[in-house]
Amino acid sequence: MLLLATDLDGTFLGGKSVHKQQLYRLIRNRQDIRLVFVTGRGLETVIPLLNDPVIPHPDYIICDVGATVVNGRSLDPIEPMQSSIEDKWPGRLPARNKLKKVKGLKWQEVPQSRRCSFFYDKETDMDALKEVVESLNCDLLISAGKFLDVLPKGVNKGSTLKQLISLLKVPEENILVAGDTMNDLSLYETGYKGVVVGKAEQKLVDAVQGKEKIYVAEDAGAGGILEAIEHFPEFRDLVTHEEAIKPVEHTGENQLLMVYHRLPFEVREVNGERVNVPHKSPNGIIPSLTGFFRGGRSGVWIAWEQIDKKNQSLRNIYVDEETFPNLLASRIGLTKKDVDTFYKTFSKEAFWPTIFSFIDKVQFNHTHWEHFVKVNRLFAEKVAAEADHGALVWLHDYNLWMTPGVLRQLRPDLKIGFFHHTSFPPADIFNIIPWRGEIIGSLLQCDYIGFHIPRYVENFMDVVKSQMPVKVLKTENCTERFLTYSCPLGVETIT
Repeated sequence: MLLLATDLDGTFLGGKSVHKQQLYRLIRNRQDIRLVFVTGRGLETVIPLLNDPVIPHPDYIICDVGATVVNGRSLDPIEPMQSSIEDKWPGRLPARNKLKKVKGLKWQEVPQSRRCSFFYDKETDMDALKEVVESLNCDLLISAGKFLDVLPKGVNKGSTLKQLISLLKVPEENILVAGDTMNDLSLYETGYKGVVVGKAEQKLVDAVQGKEKIYVAEDAGAGGILEAIEHFPEFRDLVTHEEAIKPVEHTGENQLLMVYHRLPFEVREVNGERVNVPHKSPNGIIPSLTGFFRGGRSGVWIAWEQIDKKNQSLRNIYVDEETFPNLLASRIGLTKKDVDTFYKTFSKEAFWPTIFSFIDKVQFNHTHWEHFVKVNRLFAEKVAAEADHGALVWLHDYNLWMTPGVLRQLRPDLKIGFFHHTSFPPADIFNIIPWRGEIIGSLLQCDYIGFHIPRYVENFMDVVKSQMPVKVLKTENCTERFLTYSCPLGVETIT
């Protein structure tokens, strides 16, 4: 049996996507693993995670840096623990009134209960701060070089966890704690086994040196927790050979983000439940692209999904957990009006006719262009949020022409590829587009741009040369047949 008491940001929610899927699946599938969230977040910002179909549901939640403790299912306070913590707190208003007199403190605009949380910097008067905290009969907790929490006396993540463990009567040898900042130090002072995950705050790593029950992992986030489960003999048997997910060698280990305007499934409602089914309309692109994820490669498929209300939140879901165990669908919510403007109207009226040289049918609308750029930014922001460090991003088709430019600014560490599933017109045709400079500038932020045939490559190069000075540094064979980077998708053999 294992009770995992873990910090969230940078720990349970951090690390590579493939490690998160493996850890989450392990917890969901094992009845002998209990989960406790131990976080600095307020309860209000933890609750959305409980509706995420990918993240396993916690049995208990300790939040507000230990000042709040609730049942993970009912969200009822755990008594008498919660009342005891409440009795030690002087009250938010009296505490904040005293603390606001301290120079250099900036209030954190986040939900918080039974604590006061601030940002601090080198201008903060730490001596005055300590005096005020002492006068309130509270404790001061500093972490990550910028966060500061004022807590009830004797209350922290570790103390609250110890009380909960005592209440649950869980044997100490069955407990594993996990964290990544000095905010989590009290967890390692409980005497339980612990893991400091990779990329943790150096002060925390230094603070746990010499503690024999503490393992310092190499992998960040969820990967570090998996390392610890393998490290401690008591927990090693929880991960069977079948449950261990190993990336297929020929696909590489880097996460792959597939960015396309369509999801790899259609959504149907069957007996009141959402069901993902294959597309009715023929589309050879989707089967070709999903094939990269067979065998367990880590990935995210990013596409839009129509929503009823603006700003409606869409959680990540599995595409097909049995066939693609580590492939998530991350959806961008667009209203019907958004879809009509971005895809059905502007893309089809401005770009589609241009691409296929039907210039007499082209319609350009500057307002629609601004909307097109806005949607492309949403795609870039979604990719930036979902991508592991150094991940490979593969963008598809002209609907996303402006995404690479934004994405490169947000995430310079990513490898970006772009493939055109259509024709690419000659320069004299393409250059009728009023925003040709912006489009080419965006595409040139890619590491690789693919086309179906050599003629389209030459057309693209002519457009680039017409927009800016170009010098060819190197030419090399891509295949035995072609001297350009063209790749006919779906053609396995050339005769």
